[in-house]
Amino acid sequence: MTVAKEWFSVSTKGLKALQEGKPKTFILRELVQNCIDENISECNVSLEKEGRKIKLTITDDSPEGFRDISHAYTLFADTYKRRDPEKRGRFNLGEKESFSVCDKVELTTTKGTIVFDSDGRHSSRTKTDKGTTITAEFTGSQEELTQITSYAKILLVPNGIRFTVNGERIESETPFKATEAELSTEFEQNGTFRKTVRRTKLEVYSKVDKAYLYEMGLPVCEIDCQFSVNIQQKVPLSIDRETVPTAFLQDVFAEVLNLTHELIEPEHASDMWVREATRDERAKPEAVNDVIHKRFGEKVCIANQFDPHSIDEALSRGYKVVSGSELSKEEWANIRQAELMQSSSELFGMNSVSAPSVEPTADMRRVAELAKKIAKKILGIEVDVRFVKHSQMVTAQFDRMGNTLTFNTAKLGNRFFAEPVSVPVLDLLIHEISHHGGMHTESGYHECLTKLGAELTIIALRDPSFFRSL
Repeated sequence: MTVAKEWFSVSTKGLKALQEGKPKTFILRELVQNCIDENISECNVSLEKEGRKIKLTITDDSPEGFRDISHAYTLFADTYKRRDPEKRGRFNLGEKESFSVCDKVELTTTKGTIVFDSDGRHSSRTKTDKGTTITAEFTGSQEELTQITSYAKILLVPNGIRFTVNGERIESETPFKATEAELSTEFEQNGTFRKTVRRTKLEVYSKVDKAYLYEMGLPVCEIDCQFSVNIQQKVPLSIDRETVPTAFLQDVFAEVLNLTHELIEPEHASDMWVREATRDERAKPEAVNDVIHKRFGEKVCIANQFDPHSIDEALSRGYKVVSGSELSKEEWANIRQAELMQSSSELFGMNSVSAPSVEPTADMRRVAELAKKIAKKILGIEVDVRFVKHSQMVTAQFDRMGNTLTFNTAKLGNRFFAEPVSVPVLDLLIHEISHHGGMHTESGYHECLTKLGAELTIIALRDPSFFRSL
């Protein structure tokens, strides 16, 4: 009986079928990753079109070359990279996926040469003094060649590495913002590959055309963000290395917002990545506050739906009143925890019922008499007038349910009432009595405003004694 040492075999044809739908850029990504994970000072990429084929050549100067040449054809072999969160490799799968879609691959390193072609896998003793050269040939269009070349040029080159694409040197970039953050990662610990949280460096770069999430300089995926972001450790990835968990991306967006909120223009304050960031518990109060005011304006408050009068008053004062449905529950939690917004009731709450009454002066009684005369003469209603003193209440209010007009002496002061027939008094009376027709945003209110203004003008012209009797 023959006993096989390994349990499984791999179908190259099946592996190829799983990779065929991917953009061909993944071939370059996986091969470049292997280079820059090693101790190199130079990496050169060459791309050319030969008929229907694309020829990709990558060379590096690693003193050791390919550490274990058998890893070029062994899937999921043990690798030191799994135990190092600051190395990009983890599955020992990427180059095999790349090779599977190629027609021919030749790998020459310090350990020898392996060739993969239509006849299978061949090896020879031809070797390099240092470094590795990989040449991969695969079917591809001119458009795909352009895509791969462009992709090679958006890599964030680590400091200390000379990186060229078709002879053009791609310089290392300096991030314009950076911080350290506790972020999810994954690497092997005590023999088990697991997810954990680790402190690492997060770098922010200006977006040129598209924004990308990078893992130690390698683009992982395009992101809907105003900036590109580079994480200097393994990021949690799907096995295809092209997607990250939504929760991880939200954490990243929050860290970016904390660094860049002052740079965000008002028209971008509602962008999806900003909304995701303000949902996250790690978003700083000053960042959330800045974004909220850029989104809604400087005069903003929370709508208390149980106090419609306060909402109406806030709107009349030019406030943006934010209702519950306009923000997520997580955004509201961050706003309330940091006390970033007051409610409409806190700013303009109608507290007249519980406000302590005050004994009106003679001047106050004359103003009350004028209010009653105007309401009766023009609107045909009887109005009750009250005087209270309350530090939190608005200057005056009109309750149309009981046709009660309340003056807040704490805000108006005694001097306001000294001259009943004056512009400030008439302005306030017209404003408040018009609420008999509705709230500020209702047409009935505006109809009352124009009616009172017109009627009082005619009264002043035809019957001046209406005002002199006060």
